[in-house]
Amino acid sequence: MVKSMLNVTYTWDKESISANGSKQVNLLIEWGYGAIRKRKGNLIPKVAGCDLQLQFVPENGVSLLKAEGVRLGFKRSENGDSMFVHCGDVRRGKYRQAILTFSIPAHSSGRHTIGTMEWSWRKPSQEKRTLIRTDQLYIHYTHHLGLLSSPSNPKVEKYIKLNETSPIVKKALRMYEKGEQERGAFILTRQADELLIRAARSDDMDYLQEAELLLAIRNKWSSTFVSFTAYSSKVFFNKAISVGDVHFTET
Repeated sequence: MVKSMLNVTYTWDKESISANGSKQVNLLIEWGYGAIRKRKGNLIPKVAGCDLQLQFVPENGVSLLKAEGVRLGFKRSENGDSMFVHCGDVRRGKYRQAILTFSIPAHSSGRHTIGTMEWSWRKPSQEKRTLIRTDQLYIHYTHHLGLLSSPSNPKVEKYIKLNETSPIVKKALRMYEKGEQERGAFILTRQADELLIRAARSDDMDYLQEAELLLAIRNKWSSTFVSFTAYSSKVFFNKAISVGDVHFTET
């Protein structure tokens, strides 16, 4: 196995899956270089590696369905025997996350390999790509109903839920631009309510902050777009308000 200073952790949403297989299994991947550092002022962390790429080489019957995260690219190889996830540059002390969703076939009970993770990047100012880390990816199969009914990992569940915010805001914005303010407000309110419920049950402030952000966006857009109800967003649009101006919680 190739190891490097690139630190990677893998967390399944469930400790075990059914030995009959599963059409959707989520894996949280977190990666970074060096110790976590807080940004000071406008100082940008130094680049440790450029164009980090994850290649997943699956076992027979396993398929990587999608990758969701911060500016990720996802494609399959020409012969379909591997999948690539483009993860961007790596900066010292900066960690990022992504959710990979797999379809996994049936298997006998026990811990089994579902594929290999191969990480590569380019060093700054160089064109040559270098393999820096490889990991075997395992999962536990079982018929035990107690294990199968155990709750999802809260960390993975949290990342999945918070990652829904951006597409929901984009959907709501389209409603506001069409003059459908009530529908746009409802979309934002419903998501905020779900986050508030999770915050109350888990006492997690990240859920509360995300809910407050959604409600602030709803209030701002509702007051701004109300005067434009009779007009097309193609004619009148406040360029000061855009999805690009909205920043969400990174876990």
